[in-house]
Amino acid sequence: MPAEPTLVGGDGEVKPQAKPVDTADVVLAPPPEPEPNPPPPPAPCDTYKEDCGAPACLGCPPGWLSRTATEGQNAGTVYYFCCAEGVSQWACPAGAPKASAEPTCGVCGTLKSAHSVCGEWDPQPGSEPLTCRCGFVKEDHKPCLNYRVNMSAANFGDCKCGFPKDMHDMAAFASGAKPKKTERSSKELRDEYTRKQYADCAKYTVNLESANFGECICGRPKAEHSPEALAKNAAAGKTAGTTRQDSGEVRERFAQKEKVSCTKYEPDLTGGEFGMCKCGAKRADHTDAALAADTGAKAAKQQNAAEVHAGFVKRVVADCAKFELNMDPAAAFGTCVCGRPRGEHSEAALAADKGPRAVVKKNSEEVRRDMEVKQEAIGTTVETQGAKTDVAFGLGNTVRTAADEQAAVQAAINARAGGADKAAALNEFNEMMKEAAPAPA
Repeated sequence: MPAEPTLVGGDGEVKPQAKPVDTADVVLAPPPEPEPNPPPPPAPCDTYKEDCGAPACLGCPPGWLSRTATEGQNAGTVYYFCCAEGVSQWACPAGAPKASAEPTCGVCGTLKSAHSVCGEWDPQPGSEPLTCRCGFVKEDHKPCLNYRVNMSAANFGDCKCGFPKDMHDMAAFASGAKPKKTERSSKELRDEYTRKQYADCAKYTVNLESANFGECICGRPKAEHSPEALAKNAAAGKTAGTTRQDSGEVRERFAQKEKVSCTKYEPDLTGGEFGMCKCGAKRADHTDAALAADTGAKAAKQQNAAEVHAGFVKRVVADCAKFELNMDPAAAFGTCVCGRPRGEHSEAALAADKGPRAVVKKNSEEVRRDMEVKQEAIGTTVETQGAKTDVAFGLGNTVRTAADEQAAVQAAINARAGGADKAAALNEFNEMMKEAAPAPA
């Protein structure tokens, strides 16, 4: 058996030396597994919707949330994440814990501060309170940088972003200016147009017998011909390529209208329709020869007034030898004593009425006497309180002044004439007749 190795120390002491270890006999321990990473933080969604029942996570600093891992080696372990920084860790981050719960989105589970506000306020109908499509209310938005007036806004001058005009910055109005477009010549614009395909026709010639206006004899419209084809047509005499014809040749091509067999057109002056011939046909239905035979006014028979009047329809006149105006106020104006109007009397009856009329002038005594007679004829008894009285009321029974009597006379005249207007008209007529009457010899 071999001797064990020895080792002499510095003090001369001999100590046994350890036996060398064979590497084949050494079994190494497996290295420790690395700690798994916590779940990644959730990504914020585009539409924030607050979750009132989300965990408060008051043990975390502001901006951090804590959740429990559901998968992996550390399932059931609490981890912490911050969406704003995009980090997650197993250990609680350093910092003072939050004093109150932060608003949390119920869609993605992240804080409201991790969401971004959209560029324009776009309220969603039916949301309460009124919320934008990004999930934030109007107070979380800012006015846009490009002011555009909203013509359908409830408030005048509001921008399409939903904010008033005075809340926009000056840069928002400057950004609305559009850059000036580059000017181009007409040739450059024509070069960009699509070339038109013209008809294969060397010369444009109008087809006068075609139902389509302006159609060429080749069957294509004028707009589909090339400028060269149109130029050849213009050089042909500027007559659209047609042969000049006089009016007679053109009329021969028209449909001939059947004419009447009357040899001379003579207008019927007593006919009911203007332009009718004595044969009963219209002037347009006569031939040119019949119209030429009519010499017009030169051959017309001259007639005096009496002959013309004799050809008129005789009107019916009243059988009254003399027209006498009926002065009764109840009668129609201009009526004769026979009851017929003046227009229905003959010329002889009207001429018999042209003699001078004697106007009888009466004083007040005669007028009062005539009125008393009239009152006695019509009766002056009146009823008072249901009983009759025999007292006669008249001009002579009361004491009146001259003005009272004149007023009473005028009232009686008005009543007799049927009104003050008719009485005034009759008075004017009497004055006119008195002036026209010849002076007594």
